[in-house]
Amino acid sequence: MQNIVNSLAVLSFLGMVIALFALSALLRMVRDLQQAALATGAPAPSAVAAARTVPRFASPDERPTFVLVVTEHCQSCRERAARLAAVSDGRVGGHLKLLSAADACAEWTAGTDIESIVNADLLGAVAVGVTPSLVKYAPDGAEIWRRAVGSDDDLDRHLEVRSSANVR
Repeated sequence: MQNIVNSLAVLSFLGMVIALFALSALLRMVRDLQQAALATGAPAPSAVAAARTVPRFASPDERPTFVLVVTEHCQSCRERAARLAAVSDGRVGGHLKLLSAADACAEWTAGTDIESIVNADLLGAVAVGVTPSLVKYAPDGAEIWRRAVGSDDDLDRHLEVRSSANVR
């Protein structure tokens, strides 16, 4: 009888090991799909949902509004905010805003033309899944797209930053 119990214990252990390998393979496939989507700039599945309209981000001059969504304790957010401040000198063809829930984040772009918005309710309405994220709004305040920005090059590419020689 003891041999049967031991055999069942060994078989159940092997079953758990096989299940862990299967779960690991599934997680790897999901990670690879997400990385491929980020590399190509494809919107995340949650961003494919109906576009949100935020009247606060409408612009009177027919230029788009770019909103960088950040959180206070995120080093990457601080770096992207510094880059946003560096390109706020007219090299971007739209309005620049920084959105967060913490007053400390507003200090990252102080002294620039970037409007810093500290509003937890508005942050919840924008509802990004990862920070830092850049959200582009049409002049009427309708969301056009949203992208996670992992580097300054990503931010520049999404903002379509012009070289300083082309500034009007």
